[in-house]
Parts: sequence; structure tokens; C-alpha cells
Amino acid sequence: MFNGFSHVMLWVNDFDRALQWYMETLGCELLFSASPHYASLRLEQAGVNLALHPTNAEGKDVGFGPMPYFKTANIEETLKALESRGIKVGKIQQEGPTKFASFWDSEGNALGVQQV
Repeated sequence: MFNGFSHVMLWVNDFDRALQWYMETLGCELLFSASPHYASLRLEQAGVNLALHPTNAEGKDVGFGPMPYFKTANIEETLKALESRGIKVGKIQQEGPTKFASFWDSEGNALGVQQV
């Protein structure tokens, strides 16, 4: 039925602001943009494609959609690097051997990082 993973769709309130944030702050490569309707991005070091799509009339999609998690070898260093870019980060949590934390994009969408 499925033959792979395509992308994570993220809802945004301000398309241009979000596109700039993902490219400049996270270092995503722009694959294509049909501004202000849709953008496809690649975060090569994580091996993942992200898509940005505006929400309908300030809908409740933003901040309540899917939450992509990125892998890291050292969560403390990763959170410090994110903070140094002005990104809001959450506290490190642990369940069993797994350490993880949240951080937020320019639109208020939660993203996750997990130490593996």
C-alpha cells in the first residue's frame, strides 16, 4: 500500500514569515514555492521534506497539527544551538532511555527533537 514517507505538512498563519523562518533559521532548502498557497522544503541533514500551507481564516490548524520529531545525538547541544538562533525551546523530558524536547516555529507549531 505505502512505499515510503512523503513529507510533514505544517499549517501556518503567515506564509512568507514561516517560509523565511524554515529556510533561514532551520536551514531548509526550498524545493518549490507557489506563494502564498504552498511551499515544499527539504531539511537534508534530517532527511525529511516539510510542506507549508496557510490555514483557512486563522483556523485552529496552527499549533494543533502533526508534530515532526528530528533525531539528534546530543539533545543538550541541539537545544543550545536552537536557543542561540532565538528559537523558543522546552525542557528536556525523559521516558525510559528516551530524551526529548519541543521547540516552536514562527507560527507556534510545536516541533520535537529526540536524542537517539
